[in-house]
Parts: sequence; structure tokens; C-alpha cells
Amino acid sequence: MQVLFGGTFDPVHNGHVVMAESLARAFPGATVHVIPNRQPPHRVSQVSAEHRLSMLSMAMEGIPQITVNAIELDRDGPSYTVDTLGALREQFGAEESLVLCLGADAVQVVDQWHQPEMLVELGHLCILNRANQFIEIPRILDAYQLTENLSDFSNKACGLLARLATPNVPVSSTEVRGLIAKQEPALPVPPKIADYICRHHLYQDTE
Repeated sequence: MQVLFGGTFDPVHNGHVVMAESLARAFPGATVHVIPNRQPPHRVSQVSAEHRLSMLSMAMEGIPQITVNAIELDRDGPSYTVDTLGALREQFGAEESLVLCLGADAVQVVDQWHQPEMLVELGHLCILNRANQFIEIPRILDAYQLTENLSDFSNKACGLLARLATPNVPVSSTEVRGLIAKQEPALPVPPKIADYICRHHLYQDTE
């Protein structure tokens, strides 16, 4: 089973690390691919993809089951999830279980994505619910079959949808960039990421 956790990671923060560790525990035996976007379709990244990849690799280093997958950085143009799933399906074969993990923000705008109706044919969907949060599933995802058991994902290659309760770590990359712009000394990121940001003078001009 291949579990996919993508994002801009601009920059990676403590919440991302906790989420990746939670996915590894929820899917024992699976490989959790943490996938940075090259060019997010709906926003402009603050720093280069190379810097974001370096920070992400440092943050995830040594965590069992987790691999940083740069598949989207090798493609030109916007990073469309359907293209990434298609490439991974080709890499791992038609029978491999692929699980796309999405948080509330992503699920609520999935109908605005590129070819969202194709997702069900390429992989499963795991909706990440933070504490006391319930995400309404958009109609574009109606083709998925609901299941309450994550282990069901291992029995099929695609087409199932489940919810996963995840820790609530109240931090965002937007917040981190704002703290850096204000020259706040304490950042909610791993210490080695804070050192990297300082050393390379990243996000200094963030408003």
C-alpha cells in the first residue's frame, strides 16, 4: 500500500510532521509518500521548490515508513493531483493500493481541481478529520464507496473513501511565514528547519 500526503510545505512545520507520523501509524506496513508540489495550481510559492524539498527531507528524516517523493518536482507546469496519481499508478501497477490523503481545505475545493472525477479510478481517498471537525463530502466524490475500516484499502486498488481522525496541531505555513516576517525568534517548526530558514534568509519579505 502506498499512502500519499501532498502539499506545498511552504515551509514544512510541526503540524506536517505530526500528520505524517499519524499516517504511518494508521497504515502500518504502508509506505507514506510525502509529496511537495512543484508549482501549486492556486497559489504562488514563497521560495524555490529546491528549498522546500530540502527542508521537507530534513523534517522527515529518520521517521519510519516515510519517504519524501519528489515526483511533482520533475514535471513542468502546475502540479495536478490526477497527473501524480496517474504516474504513481503506472509506477506501482494496476493492483497496488494507492491512498490519497486530503485535509478539510482540499476536500472542500476538490470540485475546482483538474479532472477530479478521475480520482476514483486511480486511488482511494482518506479524508483527514481533525478533532471535533466533520467535513462534508462534495458531490464530485459520490463515485467513491464509503468504508469505516482503513484495512479495506488493502483489498482493492482504488475506489474506497474513509475518514481518519487526526491530531489537531494549530499551526499553518501562512502563520509560520508571518512569524518570520515579524522576526519572531520561536517558530512552530523543527529546530533544524528554523536553522535552515535563518541560514538561507527565507521568507524575510513576507507580508
